[in-house]
Amino acid sequence: MTQEDQIRKAMLKDLELQWHDHFHMRDQTWKTLTNSALLFLGVIGLEIKDVGNFVMIPAYIVVVLTAAFGWIVATHHRIRQGQKFAFIKMYEDKLGLYEYKKEIINKGNIAKGLVSKIFTAGFIRFVHLGFGFVALILLIRRIFTSA
Repeated sequence: MTQEDQIRKAMLKDLELQWHDHFHMRDQTWKTLTNSALLFLGVIGLEIKDVGNFVMIPAYIVVVLTAAFGWIVATHHRIRQGQKFAFIKMYEDKLGLYEYKKEIINKGNIAKGLVSKIFTAGFIRFVHLGFGFVALILLIRRIFTSA
């Protein structure tokens, strides 16, 4: 096997790993949102039952922290996703694969609209901020109405 064949094989393997890592990060990002949403809804359920400040104040603190960490994870993954796609494009260019899909990608970029803007890491970050903001407001309300 020539050195060129070895380099090509290594690039193909790393290309596969980059795609795998991208999908794994995307899955993790959506899982953080799912977990934040379930926690938020559970705490709102406790609020409706009016279980008292002894439970609600710590619960809102947990929601705020979960939303903050979810936002951090989504932001980190968004940055890493950009890096992954840069590697993927570079490998596809060097392997001669990009030319085959360039036209499809360009058509997709032109056609993408509201859906591509809504279901992104930016959307996930926004929802985490929303959960955190609402929980923070409700936490402050609980603290000042209990005093």
